[in-house]
Amino acid sequence: MALHTTFGSSSLSDHDVMSTERVIGPIPDTLLAIYRRQNGSVMERSLFVSDAGDDYAMDYLFPIPEEGLEPAGQDIVRVNTALQQQQLIPADHLVFGMDGGGNYFSVARCDGSVWYHPLDTWEEDQSPAENHARTMERLSDQVTDFFDKLTE
Repeated sequence: MALHTTFGSSSLSDHDVMSTERVIGPIPDTLLAIYRRQNGSVMERSLFVSDAGDDYAMDYLFPIPEEGLEPAGQDIVRVNTALQQQQLIPADHLVFGMDGGGNYFSVARCDGSVWYHPLDTWEEDQSPAENHARTMERLSDQVTDFFDKLTE
């Protein structure tokens, strides 16, 4: 699997991963393997086409903060902390990417499936659980399949 990106690094240390996981919980091994190759990026191959033929563009992979480097404006810790506090994603999901419209891509920690969270359809008069059930879209059964299917 080759990630095509315009920036990022692969200098992620075990300490960086442990520090991140202390705050946001475990990162699934399949996603962590991607981060070890490319830690955060603007995606060149960003388009995912679902089995139903719908397009989803993951424009940005949130980086894991690295000790000694200038922090990114949005990283996996900041984004997940904010989304969890506001209950905009289910507690067992870990957001790793975003499209150009501010919608998110996550992995379900329970089974490794990849999901899309269109926050522009969030209804304030519904509970977070009702909004999740109504808006979330399952894109792939596995993280590696999701990344392998990204095209330009």
